[in-house]
Amino acid sequence: MKKMISLLLSMLLLCSLCACSGKGGTAELPAASGKTETKEASELPTILNQTEYVLYVNIFQNDQGKDYLGQKITKEGTFATVQDAFSDKLRYYVWGYNDATKCCDWQWEFVPAAGQTLPSNGSFVKMTGTFASSDGALDGYWFENATLEVETTYKGPDCDVDMTCMGGTLERVQLLNMQYKPEYFEGKTACAYGRIQMPGIFQDPYYDGSWTQSFATKDDIPSVGTMAVISGTFRSGTFKDCTVRESDVY
Repeated sequence: MKKMISLLLSMLLLCSLCACSGKGGTAELPAASGKTETKEASELPTILNQTEYVLYVNIFQNDQGKDYLGQKITKEGTFATVQDAFSDKLRYYVWGYNDATKCCDWQWEFVPAAGQTLPSNGSFVKMTGTFASSDGALDGYWFENATLEVETTYKGPDCDVDMTCMGGTLERVQLLNMQYKPEYFEGKTACAYGRIQMPGIFQDPYYDGSWTQSFATKDDIPSVGTMAVISGTFRSGTFKDCTVRESDVY
């Protein structure tokens, strides 16, 4: 069962590629996007890199991962962690969007080097590691012995599970963990973003039918279709005692 669920999580990562990608592209590594000038950010950094997305598609959809095995590579993007309840481990990612529509994203899993200090989720980082295949990686590949250089720090909401610092794909993976393993997250505070589907239900920010999640609040609920951030305590599979606020970040 554990292997089957891990496969489902991996399929979610790949499904996001099929939804909005084309074949082809380049086998060259994308150029760095350049450092930010600010050291602290009051808003979540928005990383757009189409070349990175094409490379991600080529590796995971067009089976070009073997071309990069053993290479020491640097990636720039937003730092996020996913609580993997099925493996009882924390997974580390650098991610970004394909373009300004934000419906398609890319995410590279990595294993931090021993002693590596990690920033807060949402920080803009430069990650350098060795590309490797592994059964331990959620989608078969990750970067090992990775070091991080923090280019911009960011402080997100104070909660146990912060999905507001994730791209849409990682948020979907995290929510699947919570919905299939609710006991693991029982009583934890959590923040997520999505569209209001109906009172008490919100859904994937970009795709209909991808996922839904129930919530309970005393706040006024925005109109159907409004992008919102939900913050509450996860109990019995529902976000309870929530605050709900409209958002134009995503």
